[in-house]
Amino acid sequence: MKKNIIITAGPTNERIDSVMKITNMSTGALGSVLAETLLEDKEKEIDTIYYLSTKMSRKPRIESEKIKYITIESTQDLIDTLEKIFKSTKIDIIIHSSAVGDYAGKYVIRAEELIEEIIKEIHKAESIEEITSEKLMKIFENPKSICNNDTKISSYEPHLMTMLQLTPKVIGKIKKMSPNVTLVGFKLLDGVSKEELYKVASKLREKNNADYIVANDLSKIGNGKHWAMILNKKGIVTECNTKKEIAKALEEILF
Repeated sequence: MKKNIIITAGPTNERIDSVMKITNMSTGALGSVLAETLLEDKEKEIDTIYYLSTKMSRKPRIESEKIKYITIESTQDLIDTLEKIFKSTKIDIIIHSSAVGDYAGKYVIRAEELIEEIIKEIHKAESIEEITSEKLMKIFENPKSICNNDTKISSYEPHLMTMLQLTPKVIGKIKKMSPNVTLVGFKLLDGVSKEELYKVASKLREKNNADYIVANDLSKIGNGKHWAMILNKKGIVTECNTKKEIAKALEEILF
């Protein structure tokens, strides 16, 4: 039976205002190689590959009627898109290689106005004991004088501040949306030992009920190299040294 596959690739973009965004350095290169590799064999039992990425992410350099491109923007946009696909289509495999941003902008404020709110709170207090960290934290969490981020914020604000908030963990929602899907997740650390990377990736796999994790080390990526190990609940399945090797290994594992 032909399989339906989702590949997520590249970064997410989290809006600060109508122009500025928070993003990361992911290019979507690995996701594109994964899609290219799966599509190279025209006889492979694939119905549709849903390729989810931001507009500027790298796309597979192969033409095929089997691939459907869907542009996403933010983390929440990615979650909403996945939910929509899972509700309408039986997905067999999801390769979640997207480098989802850890933080999104909560609000933007001028430092002078935030300071003014804090000073007013201090003046309201009858004693120093009334000025608690909880009261000050409430101001930081929900100040009254935030900037309107639905429009472009002025380029001439000398003391502009952005409060960040955590984004939802996409990998943790996938099996809840589609319990029977085969989930391939990814974990990237930088300059750690193989043992530490394995430990962290294993915890990620267990926590999110993933079938496989591709564990990467940023210090071993570049100049045509991309070392990674692929692991499942039994341990390390294989190790790879290039993006193409990762793609071929996953192809063999999943088909």
